[in-house]
Amino acid sequence: MPEFVTASVVIWAVALTAADQAISTSISAYINATVGVSIVLLLQPRSAFAILTIGWCALTWTLGLTTNDPAVLITNRMNATSAYFLAVLVSTLLWRRYVQSELLQSKLAETNRQLQLQRDELEKQARRDSLTGLLNRREILRLAEQELARARRQGTPVSLLMLDLDDFKSINDQFGHPAGDDVLRHVAEVMTHAIRQTDQVARFGGEEFVVLLPDTPEANAWHLANKLRQKLADTPASKLGTPVTVSIGLACMAAGSPLGLDALIQHADQALYQAKNEGRNRTVAAKVPDEPSSDRPAGRSGEPHDSR
Repeated sequence: MPEFVTASVVIWAVALTAADQAISTSISAYINATVGVSIVLLLQPRSAFAILTIGWCALTWTLGLTTNDPAVLITNRMNATSAYFLAVLVSTLLWRRYVQSELLQSKLAETNRQLQLQRDELEKQARRDSLTGLLNRREILRLAEQELARARRQGTPVSLLMLDLDDFKSINDQFGHPAGDDVLRHVAEVMTHAIRQTDQVARFGGEEFVVLLPDTPEANAWHLANKLRQKLADTPASKLGTPVTVSIGLACMAAGSPLGLDALIQHADQALYQAKNEGRNRTVAAKVPDEPSSDRPAGRSGEPHDSR
């Protein structure tokens, strides 16, 4: 489109200037039109050069036909040539500035994209455990605080599972720490696929994991905990070829309970400690104060055969 407009203006200017020679020796129409379109319209250098060169050749030829005074002819041709070179120069400089601007914008956009990716990665690293890809301790605590606040407002229960791998130290001692890392990744993957979409799972530290269960009374949390424990026991770690068992401590903040996060974690941790003492590979539900007795049997302990 700019090429068509430029060519049309140049042709019009050449025709007008040639016709004007019958009454005047001025070539102002050509000069103004040629330089004007080179300023107003953005053209690629080769297109501008081709159009302006054709216009200049056409004008110098028609001036030879319409101008009788040799001195005027030479002057007009020199002025036309000066206007032609000026127009080509201006058009080229404007195109170069446009290209540089576009390249700069492109580089800025790419830089911003890379910075955004880096920010996203830093945010992910701040929220995720680098080994397992699960939420880290700080993030799960933040989410748990939000969930407990929401549960208090809406009067809904929240359950918390605290899991610890059984005999994990012996795995590290016997197979080495790389094998231990593989086991942690294996457990994280199994847990991620076993929980519900509304649940949150995190690596709490070492071989300890936490699962946050929103809108879940203890009876349901008990079922989910044993289902998760059984899933891990039935899914051997690929590089070990043996199943990995976990002990689980369960604590529930009943609907309407004022229980805080620290207390909820403490109850879950105590239940986990009890599960370890009772022989591992089992689930123990904590006796949480101010919890209605109708929500669960008090102080339940689940052995492996109970959930199978």
